[in-house]
Amino acid sequence: MAQQRRKARELQRRQRLSTLLCIAGGLGAVLLSLIVCLLIFDIGPQAASVSAPVATALPYNASDPFTLADLTLDQQKQVRENGRLSVSDGPRGISIGDTLDTLLNHFPLTFMQEQPEDVQILYCADYFENQNGIMTALPPRGLLTTGSDAITVTLMAPTSPYPAGTLDNYGEYEHVYCVFTIKLDTMTISSIVLGMGH
Repeated sequence: MAQQRRKARELQRRQRLSTLLCIAGGLGAVLLSLIVCLLIFDIGPQAASVSAPVATALPYNASDPFTLADLTLDQQKQVRENGRLSVSDGPRGISIGDTLDTLLNHFPLTFMQEQPEDVQILYCADYFENQNGIMTALPPRGLLTTGSDAITVTLMAPTSPYPAGTLDNYGEYEHVYCVFTIKLDTMTISSIVLGMGH
């Protein structure tokens, strides 16, 4: 009789152990399936998306004239290949839609010489009389020209330093330029053109 009870208890213990092993195996299979699904289908909390860095204007000093260094390397490459390039975001963070005052605040205003035909010299390296008796601003220079329907600000600089004594013959050397067109009715920039040439 005692032996039958012992066998019955042993049988119950084995049944409980088998049941626990089945449950544990089933849970393990479910967890393994879940992990495989997460890996395959990329389910789970999304990592914070990484966005591209915001383009920033190149560092500049508002008292320095415009130079080749004001263009990005990509812009320099494009103007060397094509001669001209229209952009919406120009040198020193100036963009289409900005005001004339914003533009002028990013470049020197040291000369402001009145010229014929509504031209003002914003800044220049030198101011001299050329061989035709016309007063001329030597680059690097900024000129503001007022027309009937627009204002044009033209910035020009040599791509490398002039030889000593360069004045009236400055046109023999390569220059980089930036031309801003400003609408008179809104006094905002409507186009920006970068260029390079003689």
